[in-house]
Amino acid sequence: MLVNARRVLQRRETIWLLVSGNLRAGHRDKVLGNIWNLLDPLLFIGVYFLVFGVGLRQSGDDPMAFVLYMAVGVLAYNFLQGTLAQAASCVRANSGILHSVAFPKAILPISLSFSRLYDFAWGLLVLLAIVFAMQIPISWAMAWLPAIVVVQWLLCLGLAFWVAHLGAFFADTVNVVGVLTRLLFFGSPIFYYARSQEGHEGIVPERYLAIYYSNPLACLMEAYRDAILWQRSPRLEELLYVAAISGVSLLLGFTIFSRAEGRFAKYV
Repeated sequence: MLVNARRVLQRRETIWLLVSGNLRAGHRDKVLGNIWNLLDPLLFIGVYFLVFGVGLRQSGDDPMAFVLYMAVGVLAYNFLQGTLAQAASCVRANSGILHSVAFPKAILPISLSFSRLYDFAWGLLVLLAIVFAMQIPISWAMAWLPAIVVVQWLLCLGLAFWVAHLGAFFADTVNVVGVLTRLLFFGSPIFYYARSQEGHEGIVPERYLAIYYSNPLACLMEAYRDAILWQRSPRLEELLYVAAISGVSLLLGFTIFSRAEGRFAKYV
């Protein structure tokens, strides 16, 4: 594993080129180009607010607070969902390179994870701008944000290795990932309060909260909200739990992916 990791580090320039290519391809032939990095999160938040906040009356008496609450969930979910959706096809989508150039294939999921991190960073900047515009008090708890982002990126990257490995051998992985991420959307506290807090009643019974928050994405969403909205430190035990899952997933995923990369060319 250390040898493979060293090979990847030696290809830092290749990773950067792939990241740049992914970002350019994402906005190719679009009139507004990279401005969509700002518009996408705003439009997503607006649509979900109309559906869940207004249509399903989840916003209550404080619609702007619900907009921010929901925006955090949407951004965190899109980061994970976008990474996994691309990871499922990243090996097959680069079959031409696989057959013509010798390089550590692990740079494919790594580069796409950085691309999605870039998009997430733009969305987070939009969210923070809204927070400042609403004159929400700025707390030292926001200093937790870099750590939370890093933990989520590690989680996304670790899962991307697993998904990319399966996607190289089974084309159906794309469909399976689509179903699972849609299930994850409704199983995470994006547009509803899972536990009671800040005057809002949670919909998950107390006895099931431990099971519900075994979902790492749910823990991350609450950590972001604690740091940005509620001006308090995240629950350290939940953040450490996600960090442990991210680390194990990354180590095992990278090892399994690296050992199998010699067989990819036979299947794509």
